[in-house]
Amino acid sequence: MSALLERDHAFLVGAVLDDLVQHVPGYDRLPQELIDGDVRAVVDHALRLFPATLAGGPSAEELSRLTESAALRADEGVPMEMVMAAYHRGARVALDHCFAEARPEELDDARIIAVALFDYLEKLTTAVAAGFTAHGRTVLAEQADVRQRLLAALLAGEGFHEAAGPAEMAHADTWLVVRVSVGAHPDEADPMIAPGVAGRRKLRRLRTEIDRHYADPVLWQPSLDGGLLLIPQPDLDRLRNVLRAARRLAGAPLWAAATRAAPEEVAAAAPLCHEIIDVVLATGRPEGVYELADVALDYQLRQASPARSVLAGLLATLDEHPELHRTLEVHQRTGMNRRRSATELQVHPNTIDNRLRRIAQLTGLDPTRPDHLPTIQAALIARAAIRGQQGRR
Repeated sequence: MSALLERDHAFLVGAVLDDLVQHVPGYDRLPQELIDGDVRAVVDHALRLFPATLAGGPSAEELSRLTESAALRADEGVPMEMVMAAYHRGARVALDHCFAEARPEELDDARIIAVALFDYLEKLTTAVAAGFTAHGRTVLAEQADVRQRLLAALLAGEGFHEAAGPAEMAHADTWLVVRVSVGAHPDEADPMIAPGVAGRRKLRRLRTEIDRHYADPVLWQPSLDGGLLLIPQPDLDRLRNVLRAARRLAGAPLWAAATRAAPEEVAAAAPLCHEIIDVVLATGRPEGVYELADVALDYQLRQASPARSVLAGLLATLDEHPELHRTLEVHQRTGMNRRRSATELQVHPNTIDNRLRRIAQLTGLDPTRPDHLPTIQAALIARAAIRGQQGRR
């Protein structure tokens, strides 16, 4: 067998190349210089290695050349399945050629050679897969590095054009800066499921779905409850549709704060989105995508000033009555609708009336009087802002 392969080696190299072009999809579209160059060299090398298998080889060093070749094909965009198919076609051509001259009494030898060929193909395909895997890891690492450098540059407000690299990242004129906050998935409350695992799975589904909807890479700064996204596509309506789909897959409530920003404005837009989402969550707003205009009054009332602590102090007497404070928050959020408030708090509407009267007695602010409502709303926002600030310390 070895002698036959050596004698007809040149013929077999040509026969394998012809077979690849005719029978393996994609090889007929490869440049002729690639067929005549690297592909021919790899076929030549692989055919020379097979006899070594019959003697217990080939060595890892001999196979490493095939790994390097596979990495080059991956870099050129040749699919791995195409390369795998080529090795199997080449083995078939060589085997058919050799077995054509086999005599009946050589059947046992033929079986030995067939088994050896399968062993050889296992080593070949493992080497090829290693080449593609190594290339994939390298490319992904390079892409991740470019994205992280660009993210850091945008958030720092400088050097973003240089950080984007030559072609991997788009030099977007306008970015959509988005702060996403995801609530708890039901699995996170299941005592039979590790909450950390359930939370990470939820966030991975969210990220995968968002990435899937954008052709240009989305830059992520992850957090335990979601993260900050920079999207080189400033269409807010599209973002709303994408987040609706992502929310379904994540299986958890989702809120987002968004604003458009030029590259040099991203550094200021990111903390703004963090503040907007704080307002949204602190005021109990429903799921959705919010811009500053949607929460402008609440946002302004939360800003640090001498008046903020004074406003917060107007409801200080409710600190010893958490059920009254909770009732006031819910009643304000439901638009002062006593029945909706009662439903959310799971109490009778008359209980709401009694609590509102008690709040008026303790604070001097009557939630049933329209002229007191702006002050009550401002006081609630100020208290939520101070609690949030204390929680971050």
